[in-house]
Amino acid sequence: MATFPALSYRPDIQGLRAIAITLVVLAHAEISAISGGFVGVDVFFVLSGYLITGLLVREYASSGSIQLTRFIARRLKRLLPALLVMLMLVVLIAPALLSNYEVREQSASVVYAVTWTSNLFFAISTLDYFADLQTRDLFLHTWSLGVEEQFYVIWPLLILLTLVIMTRKLGRGGHHTQLLLVLGLLFVGSLGLSLYWATTQPLWSFYLMPSRIWQFALGAVVFAWFHSRSQGIEGAPTPELSRSWGFWSGVLGLVLIIGSAMLLHPNLTYPGLWALLPSLGATLVIAAGHQTEVKGASCVLAHPVLVWIGDRSYSWYLWHWPILMLGFAWGMQNRLVETAILVAISLPLAMLSYRWVEQPFWKGRLSRATPVRIILLSILAMLMVIAGALNYLNPRDENTRSNPISIDARSDIPIIYAHGCDAWYSNANVHPCLIGEPDANNTVVFLGDSIGAQWFSLLPEIFRAPEWRVIILTKSSCAMVDEDYFYTRIGQIYTVCTEWRNAVLDYLPSLRPGIVFLGSSSTYNFSETQWVDGSARVLARLTAVADQVIVLPGTPSLSFDGPGCLARQARAAHESVPDSPICRESLTNTHNADVARYLEQAVQRFPNAMLLDLNDLVCQGGHCAAQNPDGLVVFRDNQHLTDTFVRAQIPKVVERLKALGLQSYLTQ
Repeated sequence: MATFPALSYRPDIQGLRAIAITLVVLAHAEISAISGGFVGVDVFFVLSGYLITGLLVREYASSGSIQLTRFIARRLKRLLPALLVMLMLVVLIAPALLSNYEVREQSASVVYAVTWTSNLFFAISTLDYFADLQTRDLFLHTWSLGVEEQFYVIWPLLILLTLVIMTRKLGRGGHHTQLLLVLGLLFVGSLGLSLYWATTQPLWSFYLMPSRIWQFALGAVVFAWFHSRSQGIEGAPTPELSRSWGFWSGVLGLVLIIGSAMLLHPNLTYPGLWALLPSLGATLVIAAGHQTEVKGASCVLAHPVLVWIGDRSYSWYLWHWPILMLGFAWGMQNRLVETAILVAISLPLAMLSYRWVEQPFWKGRLSRATPVRIILLSILAMLMVIAGALNYLNPRDENTRSNPISIDARSDIPIIYAHGCDAWYSNANVHPCLIGEPDANNTVVFLGDSIGAQWFSLLPEIFRAPEWRVIILTKSSCAMVDEDYFYTRIGQIYTVCTEWRNAVLDYLPSLRPGIVFLGSSSTYNFSETQWVDGSARVLARLTAVADQVIVLPGTPSLSFDGPGCLARQARAAHESVPDSPICRESLTNTHNADVARYLEQAVQRFPNAMLLDLNDLVCQGGHCAAQNPDGLVVFRDNQHLTDTFVRAQIPKVVERLKALGLQSYLTQ
């Protein structure tokens, strides 16, 4: 088998890998100081562009061609074994730790993960607002591996085509400037596409390879730039930066990468222009490694500890996410010690994977098969894993692994959703749903998102026909606060919400409501000023058209899936497993109470507005539980209440409305 000049070993590049994976792990562990740690993926893309382009250009310079099957085989034996082992073990472990429903929802991407197409799956999947578990897919992190592998397929072809054409026109050794030009065009075109999709199809911009090519191209430019200044082609030394330029470019690069991780956050349209910061940072650090002496950032990155982590970065990337998601399902989210334990568990798994899976297939005796055999065996292994995963995760006897509590709770929703009252983010059309007689003398309106609307079933029982008609106006994840905000589920500013909210406020005077109930989640990322003033602007319009306006603060949520936890607990009790989990947790922060206080400040500005806080009914004594002491299932997921629980609160809510002075409005 032919060999070609290899790139010089760069310990600083391994150190840069260590920085990138550490940032990613900390971000996924939800460490607030590193909320932008997702930029580590951008660093990996730039590194791949540099290294892969170097391999391809050197091979072409040495032999006049690029062996595509050999290249693909190298990528497969380097990356596929560790991926398949992780997938198989997680598929085996997940059913023992999760309920059947959780397994089904959180492993939907497994086939795509095996085939390196999970980025396509996540980019084009239809969003279901109430399928929150899909955001905790055990293999969500493999989207970036899909981007990488798709890059590996097209990049050798692009490089080979470019070099062949340029060689024919200019001869051997005359293609370097033109290669830089082609890479520059790819950079500009891909970045432009990324920016366009960021405004029209933000999920495409994030997940799809064409909108990420510019980052690979940046790394490629670094190699092509230095290689173009070599003396000749074969075996020529790589030119170097001066000591001062190398030092400061490395320092600036690290500042851009780490600063981005600390300052950026998920509430940004990404990648977009923001991704230039860590990508340029990685470019500068790579370039700094070409200085005359290993100093500054390159010296720091070459530290043995960072190199050790960098060597194991791929396996750590594979293992950290499913371990975190499995732990979070058991209530370990937002708990520093427990999260640290999960991260600590993932690192030894990465060490084992690197030693016993990566290295044998990459450089050991298992790596010596011919390229064609490697490719065929890889395809066979992928098919076997797919077949095994589908068979294991979808047993024939579904009832043996289901739990009635979990199934019934998830479908225990208000009737409004059966009437199509909520179009979510698809449009801003106002679609009121009516309960009662259209010509009733009195009207009560409920206005809110899904967290507010979960209380809807109170109203027809308290404000009964024929005296009252109840009208519901709801849009999921749409805050009843006059502020624009970024919605992470759709990857952009939720302009549909703003349009819909304004349209509803314009429509309300025609209803002549006697009472308006207003409620939305407390989780929106508003400042105190935005909560108070934004709510007050909405209340100003509502109190002008309604006799009374009642504001409901958002309810607390669980860090785990309520019905899933109950199903797991029931299974553990049935199997006589000791120490089964108790599906309850303490309210560890004051956020909900703070937001209720902000709403109270807004309400106090208007004489016919008042606050009705029902959160103590949901979480009693400072504890939130999936099931209350009366045996009622409280949550139908991790944040929405079951309709049965809501209806059970009617007597208590009536008493509280009376205490607010609304006796004359009540028909109970």
